[in-house]
Amino acid sequence: MSPIRVGLIGLSSEPAGLGQGKWGVSAHLASLRPSPHYEIVAVCNSSIESARRSIEYHKLPSSVKAYGSPEDLANDPDVELIDVSIVVSRHFLAAKPALLAKKQAFVEWPLGASTAEAEEMLRLAKEADLKTVVGTQFRADPWLAKAKQLVESGAIGRVTSSDVQISSPLGPIDTWTAEAEFYLDFESGGNEFHIFFAHFLSGFTYVLGEFASIKSTFAVQNPVVKLISSKTSEVVNPEKRRTAPDHISVQGMLESGAMVSISTRTPPKPIDGHSLRWLITGSEGELELTTSGRGYQVGSNPRTLRVVLKDGEIKTVNWEQDEPSHIKNVAPPGVNTARLFEAYALNKDCYSDFEKAVKLHKLLDRIAKDAGYM
Repeated sequence: MSPIRVGLIGLSSEPAGLGQGKWGVSAHLASLRPSPHYEIVAVCNSSIESARRSIEYHKLPSSVKAYGSPEDLANDPDVELIDVSIVVSRHFLAAKPALLAKKQAFVEWPLGASTAEAEEMLRLAKEADLKTVVGTQFRADPWLAKAKQLVESGAIGRVTSSDVQISSPLGPIDTWTAEAEFYLDFESGGNEFHIFFAHFLSGFTYVLGEFASIKSTFAVQNPVVKLISSKTSEVVNPEKRRTAPDHISVQGMLESGAMVSISTRTPPKPIDGHSLRWLITGSEGELELTTSGRGYQVGSNPRTLRVVLKDGEIKTVNWEQDEPSHIKNVAPPGVNTARLFEAYALNKDCYSDFEKAVKLHKLLDRIAKDAGYM
C-alpha cells in the first residue's frame, strides 16, 4: 500500500519540546516522519516564507512544497490527508478548505472551538464521504487498551462503579505562559476543561461507555494568574482573570448502570505523586490505573495497572505490547500520537473520527450546562 501523502498545517521552525506552537513538531512531525504509512509532501503556515523556514529547519526533502494558505494546500492534487495542528480558534478555518476539496483530515483535539464548528466540519466530511481522525491521543494508549480488554473480558465481573481523581500537572497554579492566554478563558474552547479534562473523558467513555445522567460542579479556586512571556520570562500581565474552571466534579450514571465520580484538583504538588488515579470497580474485582507527570494522554509517563480479584491477591498487570520501531522510538511526548496515526492507517478502532469528536463535544456541553457555565 502506498504511503498516505500528508500536508501539515502548523509546523513551527523550532526544535521539539513543550510549549505553545510546538505540538506539531513534538507529536505530529515526530510521528509521521518515521512511519512507513505516511509521506509528508507539503507544509502550510501563515506565509509561504514561514513554511519554507520550517521545511529547511527540519531538513525535510526539497520536494516538500510550501504554502501560505489552507485553500492553496487543499487544492494541491498531491495531498491526500491534511493534518491540522494549530491553536483551536483556527481549526475550523484551516480544516474547512480541506473538507470542501474532499481531502482526508486529521484535526487536533478539540475538533472545533465550539460544538457548532465541530458539527459543521462533521457535516462537510459526511457529505464528501471522508475518512477523518481527531487528536484524542489517550484512546490509542496500550495501557488504556489493556484496561478495556480486562473490563470487556469480565475479569472484574459486572462494572458497578468508577472513581477518578485527576491532578493537573501543568505547572504552578498562579502563573501561566502569555503565549497561551486562551487556556485560561472558558469561551476560547481551548482550556483546561475542553482540552485536559476532555482528553480523559474520551478515554473514559472508550473503556466504560457513555453517560446516561450527569451532575456537575465547576469552581475557579485560583482566579488570578500571572502571565509570563515564555520568550523573555517577563511578566506580561500580573493579574489575568481566569474564567475556565480549575476544579471540576462530575458525578452520574453510565448507560451500563455503573455509578461514576470524577474530580480534578490543582495542588502545588500531588501528595501521592499521581496525576491520575482511576478505579474501576466490578462485582468480582477492581482495576486501578495510576500515572504521574505531565499529561496522562501523551503515553510517555510511568503508568501502572493493577487488579484485585475475589481471592484478594493484588496483581500488577503487564500492559505493554510489542510495537514497531517507528512507534516505540518516538520521543516523548509524541508516542500516543504515533499510535493514533498507526491506528488510522491500519483502520483500528481506537481513534476518534469527527462523529465521535462531536459526541465528545456534546458531552462537554452537557457537563458545562449542568454546572451553570452555558
